[in-house]
This record gives sequence, C-alpha cells and structure tokens, in this order.
Amino acid sequence: MIKRGVVGIALLTYLLAPGLAIAEDLADWVLPAVPVPKDNPQNDAKIALGHQLAFDVRLSKNNSMNCAGCHLPFAGGGGHTARAFGHGGELGRWTPSWVNSAYYTSQFWDGRAASLEEQTGALPGHMGPISAGGEMAGDVDAIVRKLAAIPAYQASFKAVFGEAVKRENIAKAIASFERTLVASEAPFQRYAKGDETAISAAAKRGFELFRGKALCVTCHTPPLLTDNAFHNIGVPQVGPLQEDLGRYEVTHNDADKRAFKTPSLYNSGSFKFFMHDGALATMADVIEHYNKGGNASDRHQDPLMRPLKMSAAEMVDLEAFMMTLTDERLNQIARPQLP
Repeated sequence: MIKRGVVGIALLTYLLAPGLAIAEDLADWVLPAVPVPKDNPQNDAKIALGHQLAFDVRLSKNNSMNCAGCHLPFAGGGGHTARAFGHGGELGRWTPSWVNSAYYTSQFWDGRAASLEEQTGALPGHMGPISAGGEMAGDVDAIVRKLAAIPAYQASFKAVFGEAVKRENIAKAIASFERTLVASEAPFQRYAKGDETAISAAAKRGFELFRGKALCVTCHTPPLLTDNAFHNIGVPQVGPLQEDLGRYEVTHNDADKRAFKTPSLYNSGSFKFFMHDGALATMADVIEHYNKGGNASDRHQDPLMRPLKMSAAEMVDLEAFMMTLTDERLNQIARPQLP
C-alpha cells in the first residue's frame, strides 16, 4: 500500500517537472457582467428596438445619417475615416468604438456624458450625436413625432415601455442595444477562461509584454482594459482643430489639458484609425508611439509615458496579442429590418 505522503510528493514532482507548467489563473482578466441601470433593465424586445434605432437614418436631419454610419461594425465599431463627418462636415475627433462601451463610467473622449443614455443625445439637456448640430443634427421632438407616425415603431414602443414614443425611451432602447456589444468571445477571453490553445505563442509573449515591459496594463487595467480615466499621451494634433484640450473642457483643470479617456482595446485589431483625432493609422504606429515615449516636449504629457526600449520582435509579439482582443461577432452586426 502506497502512503498518501508519498503520492503527494510524486504528484508535486510531476507538476514541477521540466516542460510542464501549471496553468495560470487569469480570472481577473475575464470580462464581468455588464452593469445595467435600475431604471433601464435589459430585455430582448428593447434590445431589438435599440438595434433598429441605431441603424435608422430617420433619427437624423434630412433622414441622411444613423449611429451605425459612424460606428461601423466592420471597423471594430469605430470610424472608418480619421475624423467623423456629420452635417457640420469633418469633425475634430475620430469616432470611438462602441464595443465594450457598456463598461465605461463616462462617455465620449472627454467624458462629458455620464451614461450611454445621455450619450445618445436624445435626452433633454444632453447634447449627443442625434441632436448635435455638427453630427446627425436631429430635432428630437420632430424625431419623436416621426417615429410615432410609423405603426410598427408605435407598437414596439408600446410593447417595450408601455407608452407611446418618448425621447427618453429612444435613449433607453439604443443604450440597451449598446450594452450587448461586449467582446466576450474574443480569443483572449477564451484564453483567460482556460483555453490554452485560444491564442498563439507569439500572442502569449505579447501578453507578458502587455502586463510587463510595455506598461500597457498601467492604464489598460484588467478586466476591462481601461482604467476609465483620462491621460495625455502626447498624441499629435491633426485634423481641422488647431487644438483639442480634451478633458480640460469639462473640468477646467490644467492637469487635464489634452487628456483623453483610456479606451478599451477590444476589437482594436479592426480599427481603421487610432487615438482621439485619428492621428495614427495602424496598430504598429500605436505601439511605436508608446515605445518612443510619446511626445516628451509636451509638458502636460502623463509622467507614466516613457521610452519602453522594446525590440522589433517584441513589438511584433505585442501586436499579435492585440489581435486576440477581437470578437469577430461584433464585426458582423448587420442592419436589421426597419419598419
């Protein structure tokens, strides 16, 4: 009869043998359940209504634009031009991705909206894409009347909210749809849940760089890959604006000059442009920007920015990891049938 202690020693020896590794517990990197406000609970009918509204040009001036026209699924939910275009022509900022926006504690690059509902621009007192003159330029009261005159929309709003079309419920429906745009099936999420085959060896090396030498994790913290804070990382100012002061325009705090929200990195492998003003065109450009330490001559640049001294091979590995953050389902969201 073999004694229990001998078995324990043998098992430990086996686990520590060369070439064998104990899988790391990456539970802290798994995306959590999406926070949902008590006054806007999720349900399938509301999500479906929000999906329709997000793709409906009738929410804009002259029935010419919709939310999905700037938040393009194939482009990772972000813009396909360096800066967004609206009724005011070229705007000053790149359209951020709507992927994982449900986890943000504030919305827009400068954080001026507190919720996805506020961000829509449909709520009274809150300017956003639907109502902003330079963007979709919609008259929300006129939009309410327009939707109320469409029998199928009238029925949907009645079924979901128990009342006729209201601007508050337009905002709630769109926000409910946006809360489903979560990259829960990205390869890295499968890896974090224990599937060792979900990402390549190069991507695993890149993950080690992400949370080590490359310092990405300093701001792109797990599990959301954003600290929900604002940083000046020395991005060059390009586009129609002479200067964009970012978060400073909201707080009027000098420390916030040219600081912008830390975006979640999910589906960034599909982005066509990067940074708040679309100044960088490729993921490799982004990594090189960080590797050189941003812009040391910008006195407002975050002190966390410094040269990383990564080799060319390390930068390739880091990019391989970034590609594992893409949930392809979200790149294939289609326009639903509209009433």
